Amino acid sequence: MLPPTAGLPVMGAMSARERAMRAGRDGARMLPLVGAPILPMPLHVRRAAAEALNRPDPRDSRGLPELRTAIADDLARVHDLDVDPERRLIVTHGAMQGLSLVFRTVLAPGDEVVVPTPTFFFDGLLRESGARPVHVPTLASDGWALDVARLEAAITTRTRALLICNPNNPTGHLPDAATLEAVVALAARHGLLIISDDSWQHFTYDGREYTPLESFADRWPHIITVMSLSKYYALASWRVGYVIAPPEVVDALECRLQWEAVCCGIVSQSAATATLTGPRDWLESARATYQVKRDYVCDGIAASGLSVPERPEAGAFLLVDCARLGETAEAIDAALLRNGISSIRGADLHAPGNYVRLVFGSDEDVLADVVRGITRAVQEA
Repeated sequence: MLPPTAGLPVMGAMSARERAMRAGRDGARMLPLVGAPILPMPLHVRRAAAEALNRPDPRDSRGLPELRTAIADDLARVHDLDVDPERRLIVTHGAMQGLSLVFRTVLAPGDEVVVPTPTFFFDGLLRESGARPVHVPTLASDGWALDVARLEAAITTRTRALLICNPNNPTGHLPDAATLEAVVALAARHGLLIISDDSWQHFTYDGREYTPLESFADRWPHIITVMSLSKYYALASWRVGYVIAPPEVVDALECRLQWEAVCCGIVSQSAATATLTGPRDWLESARATYQVKRDYVCDGIAASGLSVPERPEAGAFLLVDCARLGETAEAIDAALLRNGISSIRGADLHAPGNYVRLVFGSDEDVLADVVRGITRAVQEA
């Protein structure tokens, strides 16, 4: 008998990496493209991790109390949210495990989940829970904005939840407070859960502000938010994330996490605690460069001869219309790879097939090579 995961598609990011590796073997120099910053850990974070190696392992399945307190304090300071660290927070092995735990805990076989697209790789996780994603496209001509009326039209008697990416990966769209308030009202009218992946909350541009759905919990408490410490906090190698949810959901998530992992590691949690409670100048100096990087790449793409991209309002990525590079996704992929540029195909993200997702978190000299490579690809087409 095949295992439950047999037949699930490989994540688009993985297949993109394989394509890039193959191109590298064929002679193309692949550019080191990244989204989230990759930074050397400062002394206070290194010291916290080292000291944790000699501490007794408390094995708290909800996460180290000091880390959950640091998270709650950060949410209160930055977003004015009052989140009980004991009853409403659970630490996970990154946001991906958080999403997996949530889906398998609150969804049942046959449930439908309404998902605005383009979107991150949620499908495999949803299908492992037995649920079915119902995709509701957003449009580049609308700035990839959420259309609440379209979301409501997709709701059926089998709909269990709305799944939002805030800000959206891969479009970089940042829903405003009025839109999110309308989403909450929609969920309340139909008695639905809202699940929100807010991994890129700290990367916003042009004076725009991120609004957490949790800020509307007093109107509709059935909101679950999954967070990552990999992005702004540069902890991707440590695999730390967390979930904010109603107490009964956190209780159920803890039971499931105990069975599959017991708890998260004390060393990574100690590093995360030090990052949250210590100085952040090393983080802010990196984040502050991202709007300049975004503008440089967007301007370069526009000058290359490709369609002018929709400038992302948040995140470290954008969708690019590459129709001029080829008539198929495979041809577009090959044109970019020949010039050292790895991307994710739009179709893997439920975007139109002529689009690709590019990331712009790399150093400026790498981004200059990206722009040159895109320009060459247009000239070769």
